[in-house]
Amino acid sequence: MKRWLTVAIIFGLLVGSTSLVQAQGPTVEAGFYNQNIEMFFLNDVDLSNPGNSPLLFWARIHNDSVERRVILSLQIMSENYGVLAQGESRPFVLKPDTLIELDNRKLAQGNSPFELADYSLNQDNLKKLQDAIMSTGLLPSDHYSFILEIRDVKDPSIQTETDINLDITNPTVIELFSPGAPVGSSELPQLYTQQPQFVWNSNAESFTIKICEKMPSNSSPEGVMQNVPRYKGEVKGTSFLYPASGAYPLEEGKTYYWQVSSNVQTSNGPHKLQSEIWGFKIAKQEAPEKQLLQNQMQILSENPVFQDLFQDGGQLEGCHPTGVAFLNGQPISLEDIQLFLRKIQSGQIKVIRIEIE
Repeated sequence: MKRWLTVAIIFGLLVGSTSLVQAQGPTVEAGFYNQNIEMFFLNDVDLSNPGNSPLLFWARIHNDSVERRVILSLQIMSENYGVLAQGESRPFVLKPDTLIELDNRKLAQGNSPFELADYSLNQDNLKKLQDAIMSTGLLPSDHYSFILEIRDVKDPSIQTETDINLDITNPTVIELFSPGAPVGSSELPQLYTQQPQFVWNSNAESFTIKICEKMPSNSSPEGVMQNVPRYKGEVKGTSFLYPASGAYPLEEGKTYYWQVSSNVQTSNGPHKLQSEIWGFKIAKQEAPEKQLLQNQMQILSENPVFQDLFQDGGQLEGCHPTGVAFLNGQPISLEDIQLFLRKIQSGQIKVIRIEIE
């Protein structure tokens, strides 16, 4: 998902043009210090305690060649819930050709000409948010706007504003799907492949996957995850196929634990999300030819086209490969089977109909 920052300077009515128009009077521009924020806290819209507030946004006020008495105002809005907070300063003087640099902390500091003296939270709209706000104090996923305006006290028609925006997704969970099961819940499943497909669900964007071997000396899942990883790497998306090369191979008869994490950008800095720890065993091989075919059938069974056949009650439930395969009535080699299955997985061959004989 793209996060974007829009700065729009408005004076009077601009129609039919995307070019900037030099307006009479002061102008204001603003931006977020971190444009990639994914999590947003309720305290961030409360400017009554500037010492504990993160540096969230900056603003610059440029005056023209005329000395003016102006008022600065701020309004914070949620697309779904309306105005969350608003306030304005007392009138202060802008000298000719002045550049003033501000941030959200300075707007909250007392004894400053730029202080938003009557700034307050909109309690009516915040009540609507109470069920949506998480126990962590996070605001719900939404589109948030910070609108800063400067207006001339003597001539209110001379005003300018800027609108900066955030799309907040608040990723909070990483849910593992396969392979294996949560450690400690039951006996760990056995896998008949040394290249399992790891699958999870989350609305975060990027992840780190870590896979560690369980050693006899380990007494806890957390201890296992402190071992030197068999594999650790960055992943875009929510699935990962264990590589055939460039990583320590997963060995038969051994137990492995795995975990997925994500560094999420918040208004207070990075926040680490972590999944549960899951585990699985790599089954000991039988005859090499039979084991290889089992591995391929395991991968095939995870393909959505064939899943119903292998699930409980499916037509292939309880079936075991014999090690002999036929294509169009003719026996084929294991290399041919591998090639055929790869073409199905890659989409080069499309399965139209399945018949069980």
